[in-house]
This record gives sequence, structure tokens and C-alpha cells, in this order.
Amino acid sequence: MTARRSIARAASLSGTGLHTGAAVSVTLRPAPPGTGIVFRRTDLGGSEIPARLASVAGTDRSTSLGEGDAVVHTAEHLLAAVAAHCIDDLTVELDGPELPIGDGSARAYSQALANSGVTETGGEAAWLRPQEPLTLSSGDSEYRVSPREVLRLTVTIEWDHPLIGHQSGRYDISPEEFADELAAARTFGFEREARELHQRGLARAASPDNVIVLTESGVEGTELRWPDEFVRHKATDLLGDLALLGGRLAADVAALRPSHAGNIALARAIEKTANRRTTDSG
Repeated sequence: MTARRSIARAASLSGTGLHTGAAVSVTLRPAPPGTGIVFRRTDLGGSEIPARLASVAGTDRSTSLGEGDAVVHTAEHLLAAVAAHCIDDLTVELDGPELPIGDGSARAYSQALANSGVTETGGEAAWLRPQEPLTLSSGDSEYRVSPREVLRLTVTIEWDHPLIGHQSGRYDISPEEFADELAAARTFGFEREARELHQRGLARAASPDNVIVLTESGVEGTELRWPDEFVRHKATDLLGDLALLGGRLAADVAALRPSHAGNIALARAIEKTANRRTTDSG
């Protein structure tokens, strides 16, 4: 049996939402076994949004979740940290429409969870394992999934930019691997897109403090943390989107040019075909 996990004590963060520009405070709270990951909008009377595929409300430059009139934007960075730490039950209270972007990575969320003391809470964790290989194409994104004992992500991206080009990385997901190889990788965008994104109500708070801003030949106002920071962030986004399956995924997932829309399409395909069970993955 694999015991379910939550955190031992609450942790709080605050900051600004990347797309909405809204100031928001977040508190991560322990939750009893069987709760799952639940967002609670304290500014809307405690409206709750389960972190499940049925709650997906948008995939334009981030993953948004909604339930009734309550929405939470840019959920993927926190969810990636939650998945990497194998946390099954957590209540996420926030007083605004979007999770704080921090420095553009999942590092603050990963550190907050680790510092809160990840602990076993009883009950059996839910595991999902594909019963047979699965392939999926969604727009420009292509995916291949096969059964495995624990989760491995192999991600490849291609961009016509001198700092990106063709990048690929393979990551065996664990709290340690995530903290060392993925958590600090930041989101990125192209300077030439800024005006169009602002007209669509996106990236209102974007700056070199929270986004790797790519010019025609380099980056603006920052230095890369790794030469392949871009593919590492795409792996983080993929992990966060797959967390919406609502269980621990035992699979080898290969993704070519992944996107939020493609990641969600993949998760839905896995949900339909995978064997969901409350036993260990062995």
C-alpha cells in the first residue's frame, strides 16, 4: 500500500498573477485523506474548485480551472510541485483569480511544500497506469505514453531562436529531481508577442523579473539558469497539467512540442484508458 500524503503545517505565499496582474495571497493547508487537491477562493465566499480535468476552463498560455463563477488561473506551477512531492490531499486558499507567478518558476511552491513537512496521512494513494502504449497528436504537439513503475518525462521542443533551437530532456520525477532539475526553470515568451498578448488581456504583469523575455537574438534583463532552461520549464508545465488526473501517474511520457492544450488532451486520453487503482505501483 502507498499511503496518501499531505503537508504537516500551513504555508503562505503572496505576489502578483502573471496574466491578470492581480495581487494575491495564497495559503497551502493540510487536508484529510480523500480530499484531493482543492482550490478555495476565499474572496468569493470559499468557492471550491477541484484540481481535476473536469474543472479545466482554459489553456491559453496557462492552465485555468473553474467551477461556477470561480476561476483560478495559472495553476500549473503549483500543481507541478504538488505532483513532484507526491501530495494527494491539499487545500489551496487564495484571495484572487490567479496564483502568484513569483520568479516565473515553480521553485517557491516546491520550497513551501518541502518546508511544510510532507507527511503520510493514511488511506491509499490513487495510481494511474496506462494499460498499453498510447499515442496522441494535438495541434503541433505529439505524445507517446507507455506503462512504467513511476513517472518519467521525456520532453523535446523546437523553436526558431538562437537560444532554443532543438532541446530535449529526460526527467525521472521525484522531489529531489524536481528541486534540482526543474523547479527553478522559468516561463518564457517572445518580446515581439507582448502587444498582442496585452490586447488579449494576457501577460499584464510580465517583466524580466518573472518571465524569460526573448528578443530576436537573446534575452532581456536576465541570464539563463541552464542553457536548456526552456525545455525544463516545458517539462514542469507538462507535470502540472498531468496532475489534474487526480492520482499518481505511473508512466513513461514522451512529449514533442508540448502545449497546455495538448497536455490536457493527453491527460483526458490517459484518464479514459488507464487503470486507476488504490494500491502501490508495483
